[in-house]
Amino acid sequence: MRREADYLLDPHSAVAFAVAEKEGGDRGVPMVVLSTAHPGKFPEAVERAAGIVPRLPAGLADLADRPERMQVLPADQKAVEHFILGASRAAQGAAA
Repeated sequence: MRREADYLLDPHSAVAFAVAEKEGGDRGVPMVVLSTAHPGKFPEAVERAAGIVPRLPAGLADLADRPERMQVLPADQKAVEHFILGASRAAQGAAA
């Protein structure tokens, strides 16, 4: 992904992307992979995999001190779309 799109994935998103390519790529099935974290959250793993030490942006410097958030969604496209739009700063009119 980094070579193709100049985008460095976090380890979890990299696994999801690899599965999407394996499962959908050969059959022409469209796949969506949502990047779930900043690679700077996992600097050691990213360095081992990509040879790059990612840094957390200033706005995420206190990430380890923030409460964990999780939302369980049904396996339903409309539910996922609704959640993403509801959580999107751009959809709410704020600067993304």
